[in-house]
Amino acid sequence: MVRGLATAPAPASSAAVNAFVARTGFRLSSPDTLQQALTHRTFDHGRQPSNDRLEFLGQQALGLYVTEYVHAKYPNIPADALRDAVNAYTSPASLSILGRSLGVQDVMRWTAHDAAKSGESHMVAKVMKALIGALYHDKGAMAARKFIHASLLSKDLDMEAVLAIKEPKRLLAALLKRQQRERPVSRMLHETGRHSAAPVFVVGVFSGTRKIGEAAGSSIKMAEHRAAKDALMKHFLTEVGKPLLPSETEGMAEEDALTFVGTKVADTLPVL
Repeated sequence: MVRGLATAPAPASSAAVNAFVARTGFRLSSPDTLQQALTHRTFDHGRQPSNDRLEFLGQQALGLYVTEYVHAKYPNIPADALRDAVNAYTSPASLSILGRSLGVQDVMRWTAHDAAKSGESHMVAKVMKALIGALYHDKGAMAARKFIHASLLSKDLDMEAVLAIKEPKRLLAALLKRQQRERPVSRMLHETGRHSAAPVFVVGVFSGTRKIGEAAGSSIKMAEHRAAKDALMKHFLTEVGKPLLPSETEGMAEEDALTFVGTKVADTLPVL
């Protein structure tokens, strides 16, 4: 062993790899392809075929299928929120959690520079991308897409946390003006304890006669701020239940694929 390096656990036996395949369904045409996907270039001083290219391929497939899904499911979210949502789904932390749930850490081949768990988690995420790349390479785009949807996109993502809204009152006014709708007006819906130590004010924000947002706060200003944010959240986080995705045309009959029409591209944010 090279001085200063600590090796990872011994490579998994063929029995362990077979058990991994049986458990996860990662049954590729060639065992060599799977072994390469599980092998990082640090293993055996780089003398074994490594997963660098498969990892890159998997990363691109992830980016494509996750981006088109979020883009179609939330047609109104701003580009920055779209990017952040994709990053949340495909982050090393998310891929590491997925990989550990599949037992990737028990079958991957690598050499660690230290024994820190953070290093292992990072490696699990990299190998997970390589496995997706191997699936894409060996079984085709639809197989990789199906796995990504089932294992990652089936999980709930806190979109409100992803959507950072600053100056909601100004943004809402600009958005409604851009949509040629009546300007937002805040109206008190009800209140309790105005002169007490814990007052509560409930404010609705209206465009014409339509209430588009509502929220409570310990001050009128806070309630107005939250009501405007609530209206923006409802707009930006409008969901398409089961969006038809461009990649789904790969499995369609030719005549259906030729008539495919994607969801309407949303407007950009108004400039404040």
